[in-house]
Amino acid sequence: MTNPFTYLVPTPLLRSHAAILLLLISGGSLTGQENQARGRNNPYSPSPNRGADSEEPRPDTSQPDQVSFIMRGKTGLQMPVERTSIARNLADASKPADALTVPPSEKYKVGVGDVLFVDLKNSPQGSGYYTVRKDGTIDYPLAGENLLVADQTAGFVAEMLAAGITLFPNPRVEVKVREYVSHQITVSGMVERPGNKVLQREAVPLYVIRAEAGVDVMAMKVSVKRTPDAKAETYDLRKPDTDNILIYAGNSVEFTSENGSSRNNVNGFFFISGEVVSAGQKEFISNLTLYQAVIAAGGVKGNPKKATIRRKNDKAVLSASDYNLRSIKEGKAVDPALFAGDIIEIRN
Repeated sequence: MTNPFTYLVPTPLLRSHAAILLLLISGGSLTGQENQARGRNNPYSPSPNRGADSEEPRPDTSQPDQVSFIMRGKTGLQMPVERTSIARNLADASKPADALTVPPSEKYKVGVGDVLFVDLKNSPQGSGYYTVRKDGTIDYPLAGENLLVADQTAGFVAEMLAAGITLFPNPRVEVKVREYVSHQITVSGMVERPGNKVLQREAVPLYVIRAEAGVDVMAMKVSVKRTPDAKAETYDLRKPDTDNILIYAGNSVEFTSENGSSRNNVNGFFFISGEVVSAGQKEFISNLTLYQAVIAAGGVKGNPKKATIRRKNDKAVLSASDYNLRSIKEGKAVDPALFAGDIIEIRN
């Protein structure tokens, strides 16, 4: 008696199914071998001697106050995506919550000219240095081109790059600021070291600037201009709270005396002529030297060799002393001190 639940598969159809099954099995094996071979030839593949969490020996490039973060991408396989779009979407998204609460003196946002070190922990070949271009972008081959990193923290840049990498299922990226360039201020007035200074934070307290610039003990006031066209903010240096005023990138800071003068040690004049850019009467400052006087006159024209200082003696008669200006410049001769009323002539 025939079993009503028995289903007999026709022989030709059975052979066809078996052939398809065999083809699928063979194809899967070939695909696996092909993927394995591709992994061996991948220039970004992890080193066989380097575990997922081990560190590759690297040269010591550490520097003080560097800002660094590490960010892991999402686990699991990722579908192919347009990496540049992911990075740009992240850059346009809201900033991380912790970045909004961190005070400006404790964080740093990347700017134009800064040098970043991107360290891909999955593969040493994916690490390198990148300078932020004028448009605020960098190119990172594994995450896309024209990635907007300006005005972002190093942690956010690491997150952006990790989200854009599809070569690894779990990309681990670390970003460090290696050279600070973008956050500059100008310091002038009664200081030993005037000029441009570079901040390594969004803002620093005034006492940091005072220490770095070497402010004269006779300075009593400080004027801060937030922008070139802004009205100056004036503060009394004798008040303790003044030290906590925050100075931001783009600010100009000038230290002055009680009456607002940027110099309190002007004591007469000296006179300079000859092969200098700006000859004439110049303010004499205590402890001024011959070569400093030449610099105050705009520097030399050409390469003059001789400098003659004429000075009145106790009988009001001018006496002359000659010096080798080139030797002074090269540090082979003493740079003589000047006195108020000295007359200097620079010649070949």
